[in-house]
Amino acid sequence: MTDLSTRRSFLALAGTGAAASLAGCSQLDSMTQSDNSEGDAVTVTVAPNQEDIASLNEEYQSGNLTRQEAVAKQRELIEQAGSEFEDSASDRDFTIEDSETQYGLFRVTGSDGAIMESLRDGPVDGIYPGDQYEVFIQQRRQQQAMREQQQEAGNETTSSDGGNETDSGNETEG
Repeated sequence: MTDLSTRRSFLALAGTGAAASLAGCSQLDSMTQSDNSEGDAVTVTVAPNQEDIASLNEEYQSGNLTRQEAVAKQRELIEQAGSEFEDSASDRDFTIEDSETQYGLFRVTGSDGAIMESLRDGPVDGIYPGDQYEVFIQQRRQQQAMREQQQEAGNETTSSDGGNETDSGNETEG
């Protein structure tokens, strides 16, 4: 039963990225109808390649990775996608004003066309109003803190359960 809940947790975590990318699509109409002002910052999210996420999910589902290993690998993929986005930004017609690479979050300014192109053909997974940047950062930090607390609680439970299994095993043998 524990495996089922951790699988659900992992799938929920992976699904969050997909939901965020879909939510970004709803912003497309309002952005394409703007007055092409280049001074307005927007928040963009980048995500790992979907094939990499699918491969990671398969490894986790098959039992080759623990939940902690899968989450750590997912974080690495997000950070790698963020680094690649930062490196390629100089080739595009926009500027990164703020970044949290480990979360795949960036506040960018520049040409609407260049930002939209990076959504259509590039690594950008979603586009949001610029003022959402700080909100997203806070949410990600809170989620990370909650995961760390759950891991600590899980480690404490595992060590206390291990003691109970050993004690009960000694009682049945004796």
